[in-house]
Amino acid sequence: MINALKFFTKHKIIFYHIGLWLVYIMISISAGIFTSTKSYSTGILYFFVTYLPDIYAFYLCWIIYYIYTHPLNTWRLIVFLILAHASYAIFWYITGYYIRPLVWPDGPAPRIFHFFDFITLNLYKFVKYALLSFSLFYFHESFKREKQLRIIEKEKLDTENAFLRAQINPHFLNNTLNFFYTKSLPFSPELANGIMTLSEIMRYSLEIDKDDRMTLIDEEIQHIKNVIKINQLRFNHKLQIDFKIEGNTQNVRIIPLILITVVENILKHGNCTDKKYPVQIFLSINEADGYIYLNTYNQKKKGPKELSSGIGLANIKKRLSHHYQDKFMLTITDTEQDYLLDLSIPFSTITGEEKSFREINFLEKLHLQTIKPKPSIS
Repeated sequence: MINALKFFTKHKIIFYHIGLWLVYIMISISAGIFTSTKSYSTGILYFFVTYLPDIYAFYLCWIIYYIYTHPLNTWRLIVFLILAHASYAIFWYITGYYIRPLVWPDGPAPRIFHFFDFITLNLYKFVKYALLSFSLFYFHESFKREKQLRIIEKEKLDTENAFLRAQINPHFLNNTLNFFYTKSLPFSPELANGIMTLSEIMRYSLEIDKDDRMTLIDEEIQHIKNVIKINQLRFNHKLQIDFKIEGNTQNVRIIPLILITVVENILKHGNCTDKKYPVQIFLSINEADGYIYLNTYNQKKKGPKELSSGIGLANIKKRLSHHYQDKFMLTITDTEQDYLLDLSIPFSTITGEEKSFREINFLEKLHLQTIKPKPSIS
């Protein structure tokens, strides 16, 4: 019983259509069955065969409406409706002159075929069912569009609510970090410095959406330095990381959170404390060919590894492919002992009235205050 109910719920539209056609045919039968000498069962079969071309025309028109109104193609719609009428006429002729006499041999003989009369009556019936099909199709599409609008409105409301929460939560977190910074500064400047660095990391993450919006590479570099800095605090300044930058970084833009993800991957999975084999991160901006080159090298960490929770290298490849198509190159050499990565991506420069996220005061929209160093209390 439950399975039958699930099946009906899943395919209820089919049952609705079958039910409507049965009601329509039964009404037609009731109007004419008792004036004939046919049995009731023969009458049902007779009328079903009679209306089979009409059912065919109805759903054929429905399919044509659906295909050539998504998107609208007027000429093809007209051409295929004409072809549909032609196929309907052939179908109607076959059922009327060959199939119905077989179903009811004792019934009245088919009318003498006259082409003009046949086409006129056939066209009238086709237009009737084509209009009926269009009416129900239009109602169905309107209902579906209304449902989609309700979903969009709900998503819009959810987005607005999420934005309000995003305004409240970062504001609270920033104030909390500001409080911790103020309280820790007299006792541990290093701890206060770590809190300030964490605040800057948090602010940058809030400023940058994880999509393909462009950001200044100087901001991305500063974010990388902050992440390295706070990890140095975690490991008591034992990390051996050589981060070098070559070229003019001014006004250079890339999609955000690409470079930092590579660095985070090194910090999580690399051996960053070996003085003999320090981590090498080399970033080069080549104005001649308009490309940024990132080359990294690190020894692999032995033993248990940290769990990864970032967007990951797989996501980087997808974002690079989406934004740069085939204009980037990512090469990874992964051996048992070490890991090398070479990335080259084209860059653009900020021009005219374009401004970075910080220049448009994005943080002011979130009502966040920047943590500023305060003089120590003697």
